[in-house]
Amino acid sequence: MDALRACEANDAVLAYLEHEQLPSWRTSDSPWIKDGYVLETHPDLCEFLASIDDRAGAKTTFRYLYGKPALIAKNDVVVAFAQGTHIVCLRLPRDGCDAEFIYTREDPVPNHPLLQAKRRELERLVAGDWTRIDPWRTGFEREERDARLTALLERAVSRARAS
Repeated sequence: MDALRACEANDAVLAYLEHEQLPSWRTSDSPWIKDGYVLETHPDLCEFLASIDDRAGAKTTFRYLYGKPALIAKNDVVVAFAQGTHIVCLRLPRDGCDAEFIYTREDPVPNHPLLQAKRRELERLVAGDWTRIDPWRTGFEREERDARLTALLERAVSRARAS
């Protein structure tokens, strides 16, 4: 984590992903605890990120950051992450993503003030260098969808290398 924290390009995304860690989690062997943090992502999204990592051919490393799956480029820049049941973001500005894969649905506004604050953080993140994508975009054969999502990840990695 030190190398990721040393990379200034990761400041905003790590601040967004970070959450409280309970002491009991640090030694837990539960499958719902990853590196001492509670898993806050649906297993399907974890598998989704792992699969595009596999298809990217060693251009990224899959790991958990604060209990959320993420993909990290070789220069320690975080290029993708997932959270919850439907949040997947790539380090690409909106105009660098294929329009068909940009997440456009409106999520309900959370009632709790802490969740509202996290929502605002996500909105700030995706207003700049990040774009929220729809990992389950319909209207494509699976192979085409997978290839296009992998191409998006490869664009994010290329952009991260230039950072």
